[in-house]
Amino acid sequence: MSELDKVLDALMKDKKELIIQEAPSDDRDEFRALFRENKKKEIIEEIKEEYKQTLIQEADIEIKKEVNRQKIEDLKSLMWSGFLLAFIVGLAVNQATDIIGYYKGTVTADKIWPAIIITAVLCMICLIAYLYSFWKNAVTLFDDLKTEKPK
Repeated sequence: MSELDKVLDALMKDKKELIIQEAPSDDRDEFRALFRENKKKEIIEEIKEEYKQTLIQEADIEIKKEVNRQKIEDLKSLMWSGFLLAFIVGLAVNQATDIIGYYKGTVTADKIWPAIIITAVLCMICLIAYLYSFWKNAVTLFDDLKTEKPK
């Protein structure tokens, strides 16, 4: 027997005289059952309302912690990928400068082909990294949308 049932039994004993006075003798058991059930629902609703705001605040704090943790994870990932891509782009720009130098006459023809090949390879690496990041984020977004659909 739960604590709530014990409290309700004590309440029923306390209200026994009232029940005897108010209810006809053949309806007393039904009246007690209805009164007991109504009191039980009333007590449960009161407890729910009392702790509702507390639970909402605790859930909100937990959600904020999780969002902050996710932001930190995303920031770390972005920093490393951003650093790597910035380095590769910097190398590609340096090689593109050599190609521009060839047209300006500061770089000789025998040194231009390695610069063209290296520039093309570095640009392909940047393009592949961009496409990988795009598809990874798109797949994650679609997976999140699938799991959030109401069933």
